[in-house]
Amino acid sequence: MATDNEQVTKRERQKQRREAKIAEERRQLSKARRNRLIAVGALAVLALAGLGFVIQSRLAARQAREDNIAAAAGRLEELGCTEITEQPDLGGGHIADPGVLAASAPEVLYPDRPATSGQHIGQVALSGVYDEQIDERLLVHNLEHGYVNFYYDDDADPAQVEALRTFSQGQIDGDRPKIVVAPYGDSLPGEANFATVAWDHRQLCGQFDGDVAIAFLDQYYNGADAPERLLGAHISAQAQGVLDPSADEGPLLFPPLGQEPEAELSEQPEGSSASPGAAPQASAEASEEGSPAASAGPEAG
Repeated sequence: MATDNEQVTKRERQKQRREAKIAEERRQLSKARRNRLIAVGALAVLALAGLGFVIQSRLAARQAREDNIAAAAGRLEELGCTEITEQPDLGGGHIADPGVLAASAPEVLYPDRPATSGQHIGQVALSGVYDEQIDERLLVHNLEHGYVNFYYDDDADPAQVEALRTFSQGQIDGDRPKIVVAPYGDSLPGEANFATVAWDHRQLCGQFDGDVAIAFLDQYYNGADAPERLLGAHISAQAQGVLDPSADEGPLLFPPLGQEPEAELSEQPEGSSASPGAAPQASAEASEEGSPAASAGPEAG
């Protein structure tokens, strides 16, 4: 039979074991909390580093754009280029009636060409680089959607035209698909052989230069002035209201530039693709699938 001293000793050992267990549990909890704090701190450091990298990258990209814009501005005289000019805003709106269209040649609609705003045909042109003239009244609609259009005339140096085409296709294949390149058809103003236009903005050049073109895109591609810039790029000829200028041989021109008799204008099937010289559909609602105009009637802008 255990003595009183032995009982006391046993209780003390049990107490010591409980205290040791509690102390170990507290140590483990403290360690876990410390590890969590270290992990949270490490994540915070990584997040701040990542945020700093993003901010630094954006600042570097912005500085690169500003440097390029400044460098391009310093070469305008050498290249026979004007500064980028802000043009009067002529508003917008679709020309839905074939008779009105036939009476509204580009020189009637747009007092200062190449046009940067104004009434336009209800369809849009497929993004791309083209060999044939495209009706200016069609391409103004592209401008409304945030596009930049590059024109060149018959006096442009062929090697520079090819440089423009290569440059623009690279941009379209990259992250700037809202671009159309086409011969202008008429002579460009003054001594210019190239014109770059966005909604309400224009630059004329005697020679093409990639840095000057990039500087224009950096400032006005999908620019804030374009009334419908939130619409996506037109990269599928299957989309409603998108015309492919390369679908037929010859220029994509509408009356009175095209020669199709007015009697045939109203025969253009709803939703069909226009051929060179054919009239646009007589409804502004076919201009782009899913756009506000498609559900709310003729476009106001």
